[in-house]
Amino acid sequence: MTRGWCFALNIENGWMEQRRHERIATTMKVSYRILDEVEKMMKLDHPNYQHTTAEKLPQLAQKSHAYHAITQDISEGGLSLMGDRPFTNGVHVEVSLQLPQYKGPLNVLAVVARAGSFFELGKTVYSAGLKLVALNSEDMKRLSHFLLAEKLRKQASK
Repeated sequence: MTRGWCFALNIENGWMEQRRHERIATTMKVSYRILDEVEKMMKLDHPNYQHTTAEKLPQLAQKSHAYHAITQDISEGGLSLMGDRPFTNGVHVEVSLQLPQYKGPLNVLAVVARAGSFFELGKTVYSAGLKLVALNSEDMKRLSHFLLAEKLRKQASK
């Protein structure tokens, strides 16, 4: 897993992108909940969020509507989503995703760093770049292992 800054140069568009973590292109279904300010503070301040096992994390979730989206890519610092509902910059979300070959969902708190939309196949698709804010240490290990395995799998298939 690459640590430190990653640079991407797009000569066609003339821009250089800096990222702290390497992104791995992967498509998987996720569910997410939009957190209000009170929920956000409760989640960030809850000691069990940082120190519990992945199996206990769903017990911390409030009963509220879950939306569904699909990942475009994921890294140790964030993920990109596409869905049928608009995202709002600065809003905190709780994301639950099921990594292949792992028991139980991986749950993260994230903030919408970038929101946008595009028109494709006759409908509007909404996109978001999420920055991870809080993640259980065991889930972080699972995410790191998954990303390394995906990177190796993609390199082997070239």
